[in-house]
Amino acid sequence: MRFPATAASRLAAALAAALAAAATTAHGAVPSRADAGATVTGNGALRAGIVSVRVTGQEWNWRTPWQKQAPWTRTVTGLVVPGHRILAASTAFGNHLLVEAQKLGHDARTAARATLVEQEGPLALVEVDDPLFWEGLAPLPLAARLPTEGEVTILRWQRSGLLDAYPGTVRQVRAGRHGLSQTSLLTLEVAASVEGLGESEVVVAGGRVVGLVTGRSGDTYATLAAPVLAQFLAGASSWRGFARAGLAWQDLSNPALRAWLGLAGDEGGIRLTQVAPHGSGGGVLRPGDVLLEVGGETLDPTGHYEHPVYGRMLFALLFSENHTPGDSLEVRVLREGQRMTLTLPLRRMQPEQEKVPPYVFGHGPEYQVVGGLVFQELTRPYLASWGDWSRRAPPRLLVALEREGAQPTAEAPRLVLLTSVLPDPANLGYQDLRDLIVERVNGRPIGSLADLRAALASPQGSYHVVELVAGQGSRRIVLDVKEAEEAAGRIRKAYGVDRMGAATP
Repeated sequence: MRFPATAASRLAAALAAALAAAATTAHGAVPSRADAGATVTGNGALRAGIVSVRVTGQEWNWRTPWQKQAPWTRTVTGLVVPGHRILAASTAFGNHLLVEAQKLGHDARTAARATLVEQEGPLALVEVDDPLFWEGLAPLPLAARLPTEGEVTILRWQRSGLLDAYPGTVRQVRAGRHGLSQTSLLTLEVAASVEGLGESEVVVAGGRVVGLVTGRSGDTYATLAAPVLAQFLAGASSWRGFARAGLAWQDLSNPALRAWLGLAGDEGGIRLTQVAPHGSGGGVLRPGDVLLEVGGETLDPTGHYEHPVYGRMLFALLFSENHTPGDSLEVRVLREGQRMTLTLPLRRMQPEQEKVPPYVFGHGPEYQVVGGLVFQELTRPYLASWGDWSRRAPPRLLVALEREGAQPTAEAPRLVLLTSVLPDPANLGYQDLRDLIVERVNGRPIGSLADLRAALASPQGSYHVVELVAGQGSRRIVLDVKEAEEAAGRIRKAYGVDRMGAATP
């Protein structure tokens, strides 16, 4: 990246300040030679604690789920941490095929491997087996407490071999989500007038790491905060994930609504509208409950509480900060006029438990093709095939996501779609149908692709009858069973469909 001459002096000053701060804290913060390969002090501390990680991967094509897209390569910044490991905050780790590490700005690459990936960070631990790689490297210390104001420096290696330093200003500390995550984690927002960041760049202040950059909105970069990084590293040997509430709620700012619910004038609290059965609130909390306190912290009418260090914060943070799945958390609620104290068993919410999974890694889409009709379950990756999907995806899918996406049930754990039709004589007249929600097949209600496959095994006489949710234009599709079976060979040859169906491994 090229910078104008007027900016060069600012970048040089930021790097000099960061190096000077690192020099003052390097002694006692850098591990021994046995752990890091070499103890680095002074102006080399930052260079020795930051590396580049090159990740090559390949995604599935969610429009044609039997195929893959072209391979991609991304270079992210890595932080050297104790134990000959590298910590990165990036969604690049998931469908990765090859991981390589580079140090000290050198072009040479060393084979590496991701040993632990947590997409709810997103965070990844990377290990390099070659002992020569660790020579000249040493961990940088993590800050125990985040700055709430002042200047920071954002660091990454350039391809030219230079360690770039970008000046930034602390905007706020808040609860936030990162990458594809649905979990609220401690977040440092940093304002910086620079383009192209968001790939795990290291943010330092006072010679200590305060976070890793994960994304950008305008001139503000979201940074996964150092205490979250420390929590991940501390639990890595038996990682249980981050706990999540699994709640949707309504603010109670309106005085009339508060009075109607039976709240006193000085009471806070929020009214729960949805409780995910697989979340920490599942089986204990109920829609309609007014959540008054979480973990001893009183909630205001917008769901915020007073954090002892960082001030006003969204209550969702109370489930993830300093807690892990398996812990318990006490809450106070107002239920049908009665105030009560309940105990929540904290849970990690797995993406595959969601009605519309937020991400899918490690395997391709689940699908089924019959008579050229292609069926899939609705997922965020499928919606992402529209790019800016919140604006471009079919409105009926967005409405279904908003209305039903957070509420899986035993009868309907997923939403099944007719995503497209591969034109063939067996499906004449249906070729233009796509992205329609399926309600029944052969008289059976459909809540998953497993339901669909079971229904296809029991046709209605000589026909498969697919009934779609009302209001989508088409209401019913009828296929001749024998013609659909005969179409399989033609479809394989014409469209490169190697298998008529694929299930989640």
